[in-house]
Amino acid sequence: MTWFCVRKDGVARRSGWMGGCSLADLRRRVGAVPGEVVEICAVDDARPVATDRRSRAFRPRDRGLLGMEIAFRGEIVRHAPTRMLAANLRFERALERFLERRGATLGQFAAEGGLRSLSARQYLLPAGGEAAGVALFRGGTLVDPDPAPGENRAADLARGIGRWMLGNLSAEGGLPYKYWPSRGTVSPADNAIRRFLAARALAQLGELRASAELREAARRNLRYTLDRYFRDIGGGRGAIVEPTGAKLGAAALAALAILESPARREFLPQLTMLAAGVESLADAEHGFRTFFFPPGRDGENWNFYSGEALLFWAEALRRGAGFAPSLERCTAAFERCCARHRGARNPAFVPWHTQACAALFAHTGRRAFAGFAFEINDWLLAMQQWDGLPPDLRGRFYDPGRPEFGPPHAASTGAYLEGLADAAALARALGQGTRAASYDRAIDRGLRSLRQLQFRDWRDAFYVSRRARVMGALRTEVYDNAVRVDSAAHALTAAVKILRPMEFGIRGPAAG
Repeated sequence: MTWFCVRKDGVARRSGWMGGCSLADLRRRVGAVPGEVVEICAVDDARPVATDRRSRAFRPRDRGLLGMEIAFRGEIVRHAPTRMLAANLRFERALERFLERRGATLGQFAAEGGLRSLSARQYLLPAGGEAAGVALFRGGTLVDPDPAPGENRAADLARGIGRWMLGNLSAEGGLPYKYWPSRGTVSPADNAIRRFLAARALAQLGELRASAELREAARRNLRYTLDRYFRDIGGGRGAIVEPTGAKLGAAALAALAILESPARREFLPQLTMLAAGVESLADAEHGFRTFFFPPGRDGENWNFYSGEALLFWAEALRRGAGFAPSLERCTAAFERCCARHRGARNPAFVPWHTQACAALFAHTGRRAFAGFAFEINDWLLAMQQWDGLPPDLRGRFYDPGRPEFGPPHAASTGAYLEGLADAAALARALGQGTRAASYDRAIDRGLRSLRQLQFRDWRDAFYVSRRARVMGALRTEVYDNAVRVDSAAHALTAAVKILRPMEFGIRGPAAG
C-alpha cells in the first residue's frame, strides 16, 4: 500500500492510500499536474504493536521514519511517516485524537483495538512533472558525514540563518520567538534570554561580514528587545523583567549584547545599570545568585546563568569597561563555579563557562583558565552521538543514560559548538594539536547535525506553505519541526566563532 499527498506550494490538495504503483506512473494515477509536488510513502513492512508496549515501539526518534496504523471496532486509520512529520504529530497524540473523536477510552482501545507500525520508502515527485522521484530519509535529504570538497558548512549555516533573520525581522525590529511551520503560525510563547541571544548573534554576523545592513538590523533588534524588557529596578540597577520574574542570565546576556555591539554607545545607560544588576547578584558561596525576583526561584538554572554572568564579566574586563569587576573578583567567582561544577557536573555549564575561560585567558594568559576549559570540554565530548544512530541524528549531543541532562535540541548542539570553537582555538594557541583535533572533529560532526536541521531547500520544506518564514531557520529536531530563535542564534554564534576563531593576547575595544 502507498500513501500519497498532492501538494501545491506546500498546501495539501488531496491525499489517500492506494495499491502499489510504480513511481513512473504515480503522478498520472493521482492526477498531479505540473506545479504540484507529490509526497509518497510506499509501505514495505507493517508490524503489530502491543498497546502496553507502544512507547517502546513508537519512540520520539521514530517519528518520520515509522507510521502508525490504528484499528478499532472495524475502523482502520493510517498515519504515514511523512504525514506525521508534516503535521508535527506525535504518536501518542495521534492515538489520543483518534479516541477523543470516537468517545472511547484507552482501556476500551486496549481491549478491542490494535496498532501496527509502518515503515516505508519515502519519495517526492517534483513539481516539474519529472518521472524520477527524490528519495527522502525522514522527510528530508541527508547531509553527508563529511563535507564535499569546497563545502564550508559553517559559512553555509551562517548564510542561511542570516537570510532568515533579515527576512523575518519586523518593521519594529522584532524576530519571531517560536514559529510552527505545520500551522503557519507564530507561537504566543516568549523568552527574553533567547531574544537577546539572537540580538548578539545578528551583530556578530554583521561584524564578520562588515555589513551595514546586518549591523543596522542588529541595532534595531537590540533596541526593540531592550524597550520590551529592560526595567530600572532601583539602586542604580537594571534588569530584564518578564511576567515570570527577572533572571541573572537575561541581565547578563542583554549586557553582553550591548557590550559587543558596534552601536553600544546608544545603549550605555542600560549597559551601566545592567552591569550593576549583575554585580548585585554576585555571591560568595555559589559565584552568583540566579534571580532578582521572585526570591523563591533563586538557584534555578545556575549552570546556565552563572556562566552567562561570568562571560559578561570576563568580556567587560578584557575590553577595559569602566564598570568591569577586578580580575581578583572574576577569579574568585570562577573558582567557586569550578568547585560547584566538579561536585555535580552538568553539560549546560560547559559552553558558557568555556567562553568565559577563553576570555579570561586572553586577558591574563593564566593557564588555570585554559586548563578548566579543556577539562570540561573533554568531559562533554562523550555526549556527542555518532555511531549506531539513524544517519540524520549523527552529531547531536545527548546522553540517553542521563535524561535529566535534557533532550537533544538544535539550541543545545549550537551552544556546545560555541564553547568547542573557543576551546579548539585555545588548544591550537597552546600547541595542543591532539586535543584541538578532537575538538575540531566534534565541531565538524556538530555542523553536520545543524545543517541537517536547517531548512535548506524545497525538499526540506515540501509541506510548508509559508516558506519565507522558515528557510534558513533550524528545526528543533529532525522529528520536531518547530522553529525557535535561540536555535538559530546559538548556531549562528557558533558558525561565526568557527569562521573567525578567537585570538588570544589581543584585547578588544573599550566599552564607552
